[in-house]
Amino acid sequence: MRFGMVVTPTETLGTDDARLYREVIADASLGQQLGFESAWFIEHHFTDYYPVPSPLVFMSHIAAKCPGLGLGTCVAVTPWYSPIRLAEEISMLSNLTSGELHIGMGRGTASLEYEAMGIDMSQSREMFAECWDVVQRFMSGERFALDGQFTKMGREVSLRPRPQINRINFYGALGSPPSASLMADQGMAPLCSSGFPMELLAKMLRTWDERIGDAKAALPEARPVMVNCFLADTDEEARELSRAYTPIYYRQQVEHYEIETTDWSKIRGYESFAKTFEGFVRMCDPANLDPWMDLQMIGSADTVAARIEQYRAAGFNKILVHCATPGIPREVRHDTLKRFARDVAPRFAAQRERAPA
Repeated sequence: MRFGMVVTPTETLGTDDARLYREVIADASLGQQLGFESAWFIEHHFTDYYPVPSPLVFMSHIAAKCPGLGLGTCVAVTPWYSPIRLAEEISMLSNLTSGELHIGMGRGTASLEYEAMGIDMSQSREMFAECWDVVQRFMSGERFALDGQFTKMGREVSLRPRPQINRINFYGALGSPPSASLMADQGMAPLCSSGFPMELLAKMLRTWDERIGDAKAALPEARPVMVNCFLADTDEEARELSRAYTPIYYRQQVEHYEIETTDWSKIRGYESFAKTFEGFVRMCDPANLDPWMDLQMIGSADTVAARIEQYRAAGFNKILVHCATPGIPREVRHDTLKRFARDVAPRFAAQRERAPA
C-alpha cells in the first residue's frame, strides 16, 4: 500500500486566493517531508469550490518547490481542454520535474462550468474519448494529422518537447460499473473516490479488471482511491472534526454543481447522476454524516488502519489522503497528515518489508 495526498485550496472561509495557494504549497512541502509519495490536485472553475483552473500550472510550480515529489491530477477534465495543448503541457511538465506524474482524467459533472465555457455537456463522452486518443498518439511519438469531430489538425506534426513517457501514468475516473467498462475500453487505469459503498467500489474494480483483460500489463500498477481523512486520539474526536468541517464541503458541492436546480435526466450521459447527488443536500447536516464517515478514514490510528485494510481487500493499493476540504484550517490539516505519517503509514511499510520478494 502506497500513500499520496490531495493538496488543493482550502483554509478558513473568505481567505484571499493568494493565501489559499500558499496553503497548498505548505501542504505539499510538509507532505513530502513526512514521506507521502505524491501530491494530487483537483480542477474546478469559477466558484469557491477548489478554484484551480489549471492543475498542470500548479504542478509545475510545486515541481520546483518540492523536487522529486510525485504529482497528480484528480482529475483533469479533458472536455475543457484543447487536446493538443493538453498533450504539450503534460510533456513539458514531464521534462520539468523529476518525480512521477499521475494524470487522472475525467469528463466533469458541473453544468455551470460547461455552460460558462460554451461547451455542450451532452457531448462530454465523445470529447473525452477524442482527447484521450489525441494525447495517446502524441505520447507515442507518432507524427499525425486529424480531422476529428472536435479536433482539427491541418497538417502532420509530432510532439515537442518529447515526453519523459516512462514517468507519466494515466488514469480514468470511475463513477459506476458502466464507467469502469468505458475506461477499460479506453485502455485507462482506474482512479476512484471514497464516496461510494465499499462493495460498489470493489465491483467497479472487478468490472474494470474483467474488461481490460491482458491489456492491463501495459498500464500503471497503482490502483488509487481518494479517501477523506480526520485523525485524532479517539474515534469520537475525529468524527467531531468531521461533523464540524464536512458539511461545509458538501454545501460548496451543492452550490457548485447546482444540485438543487439541475435536471440531470435531461443531460445525455449524466442521467444517473441524480441518484449520485441526491444525498449531497442531506450531507450538509452533521446529523446525517455517520454512514458516510464509516466509508472514510476518520478515527483513531487503529480505526484508520483497519479502513485501509478494507480498501486493500477491495483491490486498491494506493490511498490518496484527503484532508483539504473547504474550511479546514492549516493546524487541523497538518495534524492529520503528521498523525497519518507517524501512526498509520509505518504499519504498511512494515508489511511491505515482510512480504516475500
